[in-house]
Amino acid sequence: MVRSESQGKSLTKWVILGCLLVALVAGALWFFRRPTLVSVVHPQRVSLTETIASSARVGGIQESAIGAQFTGTVEHLFVRLGDRVQAGQPIATLRNNVTQQQKAQAATAVDTARARLAQVSKPPLRSEMDEATHQVTEAKAQVAQINADLTLANTQLERNQQLFQSGLIPKSEFDTVQSNQKSLQSRLRAAKATVKVREARLETLQKTPLPEDVQVARAQLSEAEQALRVAEQQSKEATVTAPFAGVVTAINAEQGQTVTNSGVVNLVSDSLEIRVDLDENNLADLELGQTAILSSSAFGDNTFQGRLTDIGAAVDQARGIVTVKITPDNPPSWLRPGQTVNVNLMTNETVDRLIVPSTAVLRQGNRTVVMVVQDGDAAERTVLTRPAVPQGIPLSAGIVETDQVIVNPSGINAGQAVRIRR
Repeated sequence: MVRSESQGKSLTKWVILGCLLVALVAGALWFFRRPTLVSVVHPQRVSLTETIASSARVGGIQESAIGAQFTGTVEHLFVRLGDRVQAGQPIATLRNNVTQQQKAQAATAVDTARARLAQVSKPPLRSEMDEATHQVTEAKAQVAQINADLTLANTQLERNQQLFQSGLIPKSEFDTVQSNQKSLQSRLRAAKATVKVREARLETLQKTPLPEDVQVARAQLSEAEQALRVAEQQSKEATVTAPFAGVVTAINAEQGQTVTNSGVVNLVSDSLEIRVDLDENNLADLELGQTAILSSSAFGDNTFQGRLTDIGAAVDQARGIVTVKITPDNPPSWLRPGQTVNVNLMTNETVDRLIVPSTAVLRQGNRTVVMVVQDGDAAERTVLTRPAVPQGIPLSAGIVETDQVIVNPSGINAGQAVRIRR
């Protein structure tokens, strides 16, 4: 009987311990799986103006280093820094000894070519023709005389050869006759060659002027005259003029100094433009003709407007930017080339956007997301954001007005149980 009571008490103790253990496990599960309290807001629809804010640099529509096509020394400088000049106005004169030498050489070459053309185009004088004819006649007469002498020498050689073979004359006498015959043969060949040369000379005079010689001489004269024109033009370029109206922004070479590739002066046109470097992500929002509000920190609230007139044809790959140009409508008198100005480019003058607190927006890799409450769990929504405004972050896609957006989603994962704080 005592033993039975002891066993009953032991069983009761184990049952109580088991119940406590179950209660502890259940409490732990409830604690770790209890819904997280979150604060939510509904996106607020707001009508706003969207702009892209940036700083920019003022430049001229035309900018150039003004110089000549050669390296020379500044002989006269007619402008000073800050001067306004008109198109065609002289800027400076340059001295270039090389150009003058080339011009003199070209003029000499023209004179030589003209003299050559005159020479080959001139027909021969009557006296020249008579002299050439006489020389041909004289050469032919000499050939005839040598032929006669050679005929006689051949006869004498045959007779003396027979006498020498018969032993009637000494060898020395035979050798003399034979040498005379060979000499006459040589003289005959030379005389015939002289006839050919003189006949060719006479034929050339008869055909003078030769058309091919005249054509070549004319071509040489044309080339020389073209070279002279080029040299004269280069000499004229020693006077440097302004190619467009503008302001002298830099003097690169003073009087007496040598002009290099940087030119004599830097000239910026009177017509100015604003150059803005924008992130390439803004390209989809840009359209020609958009309005820009421009200002300068140095001139306080003095603003003026401009229009987007050019969007860069290429993106700078190294920096990921595109350069756009804004033309001011009525630029103030204080606007200067090289000046820094503030730009607010209006990409949407009036547009409705849903706005959420900036704390509600998360960046995950290359995505932007917000967390919303859906059926008691946190759900992730990918959104498209616009530039921040004082009220928060405008969203152009990804949520609707009825969504319950978690204000502080940090540490909350998609699918996690949540409970809205009332």
